[in-house]
Amino acid sequence: MKTRNEDILFFSSDKLAALGLESLLSSLPVACQLHELWSLSTVMAKCEKMKPRLLVCIFHENMPLTGTLKVLYALQQQFPTMQIVVLTRRLLPLMHALSRYLPSLTVLDLKSSRQILSSRLLTSINTNAQIQLVEGADILLPDRQLRVLLMMAWGYSIEHIGIRLGISHKTVNAHKLNALARLQVKSKNDMADLYMVIDELRMIVSWLRLQRNGKLSELSFQSLEELLEA
Repeated sequence: MKTRNEDILFFSSDKLAALGLESLLSSLPVACQLHELWSLSTVMAKCEKMKPRLLVCIFHENMPLTGTLKVLYALQQQFPTMQIVVLTRRLLPLMHALSRYLPSLTVLDLKSSRQILSSRLLTSINTNAQIQLVEGADILLPDRQLRVLLMMAWGYSIEHIGIRLGISHKTVNAHKLNALARLQVKSKNDMADLYMVIDELRMIVSWLRLQRNGKLSELSFQSLEELLEA
């Protein structure tokens, strides 16, 4: 029985998927007001204005991933009690690993059954607890491994990276292979997606390490981003 009034924001870059998501959310036994986002660039302003209980995003195959990790991290910092559910098949091990460090984030396989999606979305609305912690990738890579992946995303060759970092090309290749294994990146499509977000992942790993060392509390999102880009 519907007993609560909830504002729920949802986003999908694919219109058909957005219609399916709207239908799924409408069927939940919760008295909710649904609000569709047309762009992730507006999500911070919308959340500030509406203070929604839940944000649901579909990261579809046709959607560029650039900016998504930074948005998820920023939402966690600014709205820690708002639950975020991401439905995707892209970089799933990495996304699951990220959810281990962002308590409000839950990542679900987009190909999960409607019954499973409904159950877990309802759990997200009714609790402040993370739905599941899936073992898998490790995003806390050493900075050298992250730097190698970042330079590869910029188009540098293995040999050029070795020259720039002062290491052999064999060591560069070892860093690359170790990093991809830890992130569980196995296909060319995964590599392309990883290159879209590797700069953001490197910043998030730096933020997490600062947080663990108690050095993050006085730094704003913008000032920390500027610090890491210096």
